[in-house]
Amino acid sequence: MLAKKAIFILSLLLTFTAQINAQIIKPSSDSLDFGSVNVGDVDSMMINLQNSSSTVLNVNNVKFYTIYNDFPFSASATSFSIPANGTYQLWIYFEPVHNILHNSEVVIQHNANSGSESIDLRGQGVFPNPYYNTTQNLEEESLKVALKSRLAVGYTQLSYNAARDAMFMTIDNKFQNGQGAPSNRLECVYTGYVKNGYTSRSDAQTTTPQFNTEHTFPQGFFNQVLPERSDIHHLFPTTNNSNSERGNKPFGLVSNGTPVTLGGGSFYNNTTFEPRNQQKGRTARAMMYFVIRYQDYQSHFAPQENLLKNWHDTYPPDSIDRRRNNDIFAVQNNRNPFIDYPQLADRITNFVSNSTKAPVFGIDITQSSINFGTLVNQLADTFEYVIVNRGNQDVTFSNFSLSSTTHLSFSSGFGGSLIIEPGDALIIPVIFNSFGNFNLNESLSFNTSLVGGQSSLTIPIRGNSTLVGLEKSKALNELKVYPNPVEDELFIDNDHSYELEIRLLDASGKEFINLRSSQSQIGIATDELSKGVYFLELINKREKQLIKLVK
Repeated sequence: MLAKKAIFILSLLLTFTAQINAQIIKPSSDSLDFGSVNVGDVDSMMINLQNSSSTVLNVNNVKFYTIYNDFPFSASATSFSIPANGTYQLWIYFEPVHNILHNSEVVIQHNANSGSESIDLRGQGVFPNPYYNTTQNLEEESLKVALKSRLAVGYTQLSYNAARDAMFMTIDNKFQNGQGAPSNRLECVYTGYVKNGYTSRSDAQTTTPQFNTEHTFPQGFFNQVLPERSDIHHLFPTTNNSNSERGNKPFGLVSNGTPVTLGGGSFYNNTTFEPRNQQKGRTARAMMYFVIRYQDYQSHFAPQENLLKNWHDTYPPDSIDRRRNNDIFAVQNNRNPFIDYPQLADRITNFVSNSTKAPVFGIDITQSSINFGTLVNQLADTFEYVIVNRGNQDVTFSNFSLSSTTHLSFSSGFGGSLIIEPGDALIIPVIFNSFGNFNLNESLSFNTSLVGGQSSLTIPIRGNSTLVGLEKSKALNELKVYPNPVEDELFIDNDHSYELEIRLLDASGKEFINLRSSQSQIGIATDELSKGVYFLELINKREKQLIKLVK
């Protein structure tokens, strides 16, 4: 008889171990707001993750989403274990790349029968250089307009001679610009040829090989007018020959072309000029600056736009580019934004015509099914199913339905038509009400505003309901619980002053009371409870009793 009773108690303990609330992870907050953080800085916030189960929980992924192809949010770990009934401190980092408001999610995925946990993330990226304050939170055409205005404000128009003097003698003179030459030194951007020891711009232009000034956007297309002609952001020193060999040709890739005179890696043919690799990124940023600051004269830029953007990404600005940008600012009082913040180009789809971002529709189904595991008879559990809008357009969800309403339902108030903005998550709360012994094999269905395979979705729902006959132990059998139905106060007579853990839950599994007491009579105020069905769980060491209450 003793052996039989021991087996029954073990079975009962295993059953209650399996009875885990579907949201097994309890985060200390469902949202994190980092406020304003400078681009280039990293901020961090800590969140406590509570494992509400009696077994070790293994987190196998902490999932983040891209914004303009970057991951501004990250975590201190992406896989870890949380002890049974324990906590784990997870640090979330915010390292913005853009000066925009970031709205995203982090989804914590694990190995248990439980809904993934979604935490909302927000943070405002700020460019530390106040020169670009007017570009904050802008993109596409509005960003182009803001940049055009910013580049014109306070601009100092130089004469063509003054601009070239500044270039040859200071800005591009390696003796003056911090590049360590022992005397005046000028380098042709197309050939790499170096001219040493010249005494003036005129000297550099007239002694062999003669140097000239390259207008990256050809000056013949804008009739050599000012301020375009003297804007140093698109002017570079070149040899006469390479300047002529480029001419007005558009930039591009040249196969089997003619090397420029003096070589160095640039090539041309009758229609196209390809600068050497060292100049490709600088050429791209000069052209991008020019069409934002002025316009695309004679549609010279538009056919090259995709290639120039590629060069801009492939050959990012270096310390020489940044020094040159600062030196130009010192004489003409404006900057090339694509040197200071190359990422601005990611927020402009079309540099010439009206710029609008291509719509991206997409949702991330974070779990392929809903699995409640095993539930004890007469208890309910809620599974929060997470879907993230990973596109850049709103997504509408509608027509939520469950294949069976005998054992399944949605949380009160859920349903209708729901619009989820980019970067936000939809949480679908599905309740499993356990009655008797059976296996759950049902589904959740809903429609979206997406086109194609994600326009109508069906998610499998699995689970087990187990009927457990509760054999009261001698200790728990001596407890008296009254009144039932419950009125304004519930009493538990505990004549032997056993140490009890007491939990009061509603039918959905929501906990209202959790306390420990060894008093001979325990009173619990129930006057604020709504009418309905509740469950009182009494635990004494290794024994449990579940009592159904009605209010």
